[in-house]
Amino acid sequence: MRFHRTTRILQGQWNAIPFLCVLFPLAFFLVFSSELVLPPGVAVELPAVATDLRLDNSKPRLVLALDAQGRVYLDNLYVPPAEVVARLRERRSRLPAGPVVLVHADVTVAYQDVVRLSDLIRQAGLDRIFFMARTAP
Repeated sequence: MRFHRTTRILQGQWNAIPFLCVLFPLAFFLVFSSELVLPPGVAVELPAVATDLRLDNSKPRLVLALDAQGRVYLDNLYVPPAEVVARLRERRSRLPAGPVVLVHADVTVAYQDVVRLSDLIRQAGLDRIFFMARTAP
């Protein structure tokens, strides 16, 4: 038995609606994919200051955060207190010149925790520490 074929593929007028129904949701997710997912990290509320002191952008940096409970984070990853010095030494060896350590300490952190962290930073062989703050409005 022989069937007659009446449809001709890719001939006739092109319909754009199915193409656009796939293209628009794809474009939406590609454009907004970074805003749909929250970045990992810990919430730290910086103290406010009246001065607007800026740091030189040409120097390499190490970023430490100290949350309200006194826990230390290196690049948004929790570091146990016993490993802070070892991890800072390891990171310092990978950077060219002596890096600047940026400390993001929460506004409610006890002073003894800040002093303890700066002592650990000095034990790792880093002597340039910059304490971050937000400028007062």
